[in-house]
Amino acid sequence: MITGHGDDAYQFEHKIVSNFSSNVYNKFDLKDLKKFLWANISSIHSYPEPDALTLRKLISRKLSISPEEIGVTNGATEAIYLIAQAFRGSKTAVVIPTFREYEDACEIHEHSLYFIESLEDIEPDTQLIWLCNPNNPTGKIYDKEYLEKVISNNPNTCFIIDQSYAAFTNNKIWSANETLKHSNAILLHSLTKCYAIPGLRLGYITAQKDKIDKIKHYSMPWSVNQLAQLAGLYLLENVSYDFSDYLLESQRVQKQLAKVSGIKVYASDMHFFLCQLEKGKASDLKKFLIETEGFLIRDAANFRGLNESYFRIAVQDQSNNNLLVKAIEEWIRLSF
Repeated sequence: MITGHGDDAYQFEHKIVSNFSSNVYNKFDLKDLKKFLWANISSIHSYPEPDALTLRKLISRKLSISPEEIGVTNGATEAIYLIAQAFRGSKTAVVIPTFREYEDACEIHEHSLYFIESLEDIEPDTQLIWLCNPNNPTGKIYDKEYLEKVISNNPNTCFIIDQSYAAFTNNKIWSANETLKHSNAILLHSLTKCYAIPGLRLGYITAQKDKIDKIKHYSMPWSVNQLAQLAGLYLLENVSYDFSDYLLESQRVQKQLAKVSGIKVYASDMHFFLCQLEKGKASDLKKFLIETEGFLIRDAANFRGLNESYFRIAVQDQSNNNLLVKAIEEWIRLSF
């Protein structure tokens, strides 16, 4: 799905003042990273490492696992498509509503797909399950003990756990070391989200070596460019993040918006949350916010399992968050 994601400001003539549609934290300070990359810009004259070995070694030290249990990818999205290719033709379940790329990648590689809303609904002979944790767009987080039980009880089913948003929760979630205890688990990680570098495309997979080898068999050399690899090395060694205040702001905004008549807010521990209009279309609300405030929200109608009444918000700074709540309230007042 090339179109239909958040962060689609390029499609609109109006200037976007604040982007609530993207789950990337756009207030992250990247000035030192930019200086570092500029100082190393001449490195683009050389090929990058074909399998990002130096970066894999650094990640392995950070996680206390082997470099052979890590595969660096061009964002988590490349990992999704590689996994779908490596398990081509599998009977596959996707826990919905969730990121559309799991479904799209599996369709390309001729999986026999079905969709579930609960891990209690896994059908017999299922070979692969896609699970986003924390989940986009709902913010749902699966308890570690529960995941352990489900994965252990389904040894013939491989669980793909996408934890691209792991940095944006204070909850205890599944880890790389827990993944490596299971031959039927693969964990997806994203540096795009926590370090706000979606334009560089950088992520990685952790799993037992045989799973990594199976997936890397389909990976092209140099898929992760030189600047992305350098950025990963720099960020992991020099930059930390703490989203505690950001998550508190999300809780505040959720409470404020829940007071607005005509809106249902689905509680989330994340920096983003899902909303539903009692009347009207999210696409009309989106258009109104762009034209009146320059605010961009995520129309969530194209998430399987949702409809045209749903939209997603990723909170921004307090001032624009307050203006957004007022603007949504105004749209409801004018429309109904």
